[in-house]
Amino acid sequence: MSTNTDVPTNAYIQDLNNELIPYEGTWKGNWDNKTFFITFKRIKKYLDHKESNPYYKDVLVGKFKVVNPSGTILYDNTNLLDNNTKIEGTRFFTIPNKRYSLFYIDPDICDISGDIFISFTYSSNSTLDWKFMNTTDIITSSCQYYNTNPFPQPLPDNITLTKQ
Repeated sequence: MSTNTDVPTNAYIQDLNNELIPYEGTWKGNWDNKTFFITFKRIKKYLDHKESNPYYKDVLVGKFKVVNPSGTILYDNTNLLDNNTKIEGTRFFTIPNKRYSLFYIDPDICDISGDIFISFTYSSNSTLDWKFMNTTDIITSSCQYYNTNPFPQPLPDNITLTKQ
């Protein structure tokens, strides 16, 4: 799914080699005594961040749920529409290893944001290595969680996920 920097207006950058398909599905892992579920789906996304040059692109989107040991749901955005998820893919990186990059922004938790990198740990494509780097710069006093300790952490920093 290599892309050129000069994309014609309303073009469609399609996943012709089906590189995103192995990532699709529901994945599960445990972190900090919680269970993390995420479902990845490939969609055709309309990208209009460059107003003069909008285009379509196949990307992965992610919807997740976090459950504590007693079964209480701590975070759940699995009911969001595919075009309105909090996790959206950006592109593949190949150096030093092949991994897919996604971006996370959560308007429900003070617009916290970050970068996610996922890569397969084995050639069987049944386990994913997940790395999340929080890139949030500022939490203002208007945030409902401004002085909350601990601050909500809906995503694990590092986790191994198993395909369900």
